[in-house]
Amino acid sequence: MTVGSHPWRWVARWRERAGLSGVWRWVYEISLVLLVTVAATFPAATADWYPLMPWLVGATTPILMVLRLTNPLPAYVAAALVGLGTGGQSSLLLVVLSASLGYRVARWWQVAAGLSLAWACYVGSIAWTDPLDVELVVVYSALFVLCAALPAGVARLVRRRRVLLAAMHHRNVQLHSQQSEVARQAQTRERARIARDLHDSLGHKLTLISLYAGMLRTADDDGRSEAADLVRQTSSAAMTELRQILGILGQDDSQSAVRPLTGLDELAAQARASGAEVEIVRAGEPRPLAALTEHAAYRVIQEGLTNALRHAQGGAIVLSLRYEPDALVAGVTNTVGQRVVRATSGQGLLGLTERVRVAGGMLYHGSTPDGGFRLAATLPYPGDERAVPTAEHRPPPAAEPEADFAALMDRDRRRSRLVLAATALSVAGCLVLCAAGVWLMMALVIVDRDTYDAVRVGQPEAEVRERLPDPDAAVTGAVGGRDVPGAVCLDYQASILDRHDTDVDLGQTLYRFCFRDGVLVDKQTFQEQPS
Repeated sequence: MTVGSHPWRWVARWRERAGLSGVWRWVYEISLVLLVTVAATFPAATADWYPLMPWLVGATTPILMVLRLTNPLPAYVAAALVGLGTGGQSSLLLVVLSASLGYRVARWWQVAAGLSLAWACYVGSIAWTDPLDVELVVVYSALFVLCAALPAGVARLVRRRRVLLAAMHHRNVQLHSQQSEVARQAQTRERARIARDLHDSLGHKLTLISLYAGMLRTADDDGRSEAADLVRQTSSAAMTELRQILGILGQDDSQSAVRPLTGLDELAAQARASGAEVEIVRAGEPRPLAALTEHAAYRVIQEGLTNALRHAQGGAIVLSLRYEPDALVAGVTNTVGQRVVRATSGQGLLGLTERVRVAGGMLYHGSTPDGGFRLAATLPYPGDERAVPTAEHRPPPAAEPEADFAALMDRDRRRSRLVLAATALSVAGCLVLCAAGVWLMMALVIVDRDTYDAVRVGQPEAEVRERLPDPDAAVTGAVGGRDVPGAVCLDYQASILDRHDTDVDLGQTLYRFCFRDGVLVDKQTFQEQPS
């Protein structure tokens, strides 16, 4: 890269910090800068307090508006100092800069410090037109709250809301990715479960078919016909189970069809048809079982019987089902026999162990003292009601689509705007009520122009005093006005609006009422002179 490209990189970084990413954003910012500059410069030009003031306001306002995008606190402080030197900030400029301060500054104490300094400069700018007094400080403070504190507070709420929504969006995107991974793992577990079902069910049927095929080689014609029928029936049953297992893929339930333990008799009959010596031993009082428990017990006995037919042909096989007080024990025991199938991979026992574990039980397999083999599972009973597959055995819910999440965010954003608007109106209403209260309190101790004009010289003192505030509220020791010999005079402050109607900037406006011999002998308006 050349040296000349460095300024462009700086401009790109500034645009990123300022958030000027689109054309419409640029149009908005340029229009706002022009509007605020004109609104601030025109009053400064008409005031004509000193020649450089309009130029100072017109030059600094666009600079401060641009600076607020990246450095809002320095821009706010600079605007307050410029306002102090030019008779006060423009109301529109104060609103815009206060909103930027509340929205773009991260730390709340910096916002509070900026507002405090701006308030001091805003109140101090009164000295350009009027002397500082309590009433004007209260009025200007109320205006500052309306034009600065309220926009900054609302902008602060918007900032917090958007930061929260951004964090929620980021978190939901993460959850969406995790949910996809969970769904993928669930699919993997489902495939493994289907593979175990295929192994448990079809493995047993195919073992019987292998045994029946061996019988065809040694049987006579009648025997061959009977063995062929057995092969056909067993093959048909294997295909039926295959269709049932593959049908699981189209079901919502994560559990395959539960094999009832009443089917053990049919299972034993099929094994006996192959020439095996099979006995069923049941003990204890049968009781309702959970679906997982009953299915696992059936699969344990089926797997044990299949292994016995494969590895111990000709031996005695005992299928046991024992209902203990606290658990169900299902198992298969066989004596020594002839191995007719070569060694297997052992995946059947691994899958069976997992199935029993999911049902809350334990699986045991090992040799017996007489050289045989025993496979047994201890499965707990359900609670007071028949157990159903729990949430951990069901597939996780599908992740919410991004479109639904976007709609939810958009609806929440609209509600947020309504809440902020209602909050702003409520705060404005409170400020109006406070200002009305201050005005009412001030009205009780001052005299307005209408009251002054309604009083006539020569009117009885009693009637005049009914229109005037309590004499204790009168100003004492006022300097100014003309003296009336032999009269008792009361001086009252004029209202704030009446004071601004005058062209005199020195002192405060007072109304004087002089009484003698029970009659109003004089009334006058004057500006109190500094003592």
